[in-house]
Amino acid sequence: MKQYALDKGLPSSDLIAETESKTTFQNMLFSKKIIEKNHFALDNGIYVSSNYHIYRAGTYARKAGLKIDGLGAKTSRFFVPNAIIREYIAVLSNHRIFNLSIAGLILIISIITATVG
Repeated sequence: MKQYALDKGLPSSDLIAETESKTTFQNMLFSKKIIEKNHFALDNGIYVSSNYHIYRAGTYARKAGLKIDGLGAKTSRFFVPNAIIREYIAVLSNHRIFNLSIAGLILIISIITATVG
């Protein structure tokens, strides 16, 4: 993205790239360190990602201690179904204990209902 910004005419002196992360959450954590190192405000800025990824990126930003908003970039139409399924599975996975608890509760209620009824 830094190269993209340079290609669009932004001066290199205005850009700082986080290059160590492997996941979105790591990106938020490492970016926070860069923000703090440069004495920028943790609540004044934006992050940019694919429009389908903004919700999950936002949860990671808040979890990392950043109070910033996301700006979604357009996603190619052919990729939208795959992207939505991917994000849905990731969100479910991020809350797996809650989701497994609810599924277990539904199973227990179903067994009790079937046994009593």
